[in-house]
Amino acid sequence: MLFLQLTADREVLAERLRGRSGHFMPETLLDSQLATLEPLEPDERGALLDAAPAPEEIVRTAMKLLTGL
Repeated sequence: MLFLQLTADREVLAERLRGRSGHFMPETLLDSQLATLEPLEPDERGALLDAAPAPEEIVRTAMKLLTGL
C-alpha cells in the first residue's frame, strides 16, 4: 500500500474552497480539518504531493510516483 498525501498552504486551500459552488464543506471548517489532519507516520509508505499546481500536473506527478517512473 502507498499513500499519496496532498499538501498545500492554508491560503491555497481556502481559495479553492471559495471557488467551489455547492460544495459540502464550507471554508469555515478548513482550520479544524487542518488541525485534525495526521501526517504520514515513519512506518507508512507514502509521498507528499504539492496540491498547488493544476490538477493535471498533480495527476502526472502521482502517476509517476505510483508507476515508479
